[in-house]
Amino acid sequence: MADIQVEVAKAPEYEAAVKELLTILGEHGFPIRFDTYSTDDSHYYIIYGLENYAGVDRWHAAWRDLAQKMGADAFQALRRRMAAAELGRDYRFWYFRTDISYLPQKERLKPEEIGYYTWDYVWLIPGAEAAFEALNREWISLSRSHGARDPFLTYAGDLGSNGPVYCWFEYGKSAADYAAAEEKFWKSLGEQGAALSKRTRSLIRKQETKTGRYRPDLSYAPKR
Repeated sequence: MADIQVEVAKAPEYEAAVKELLTILGEHGFPIRFDTYSTDDSHYYIIYGLENYAGVDRWHAAWRDLAQKMGADAFQALRRRMAAAELGRDYRFWYFRTDISYLPQKERLKPEEIGYYTWDYVWLIPGAEAAFEALNREWISLSRSHGARDPFLTYAGDLGSNGPVYCWFEYGKSAADYAAAEEKFWKSLGEQGAALSKRTRSLIRKQETKTGRYRPDLSYAPKR
């Protein structure tokens, strides 16, 4: 994942450059898909779905090939336009952990209804990973027993992350819809949920929440 912070006033220029890049990627048959999200505090998350670390070599090779096809000067000029709007850029590796994610058989929302996303980053007390993952499995069981229809997707931070760190990824139709669903969920769990939440929080040394939306206009999928 590339986490790119953009100066608010320069966001239009940044997005214009990205859209120009998308056109070029399509013209030259760039082979790697990526999905882009924008957060409410001017970060852009660019998610590359690499299967493993070997995919990083393929990712680098694809960008080198694109630069050759465009010409070095044109490629660097476009990169400079994007960089001129950026305040910082971090690359991190995350693993999607299906074993500690809650994935209901029938979700409350259809994919086309989703318009709001949340990322809850939780940094753990070092050495607490096994206990935290065990508690995630308890959350799965408790959610399932109460018929919860909103999932939570759990990612574990790897290289590039200040670990140990995990991320809970959730979504709703809107901020209001998400808040209403959360309130209903916590009411349904009652004292069981409160007790499990207390145990979970005891393992967390720092937490940060980001909110935002999916940006199909800044995302790319190669033609088949």
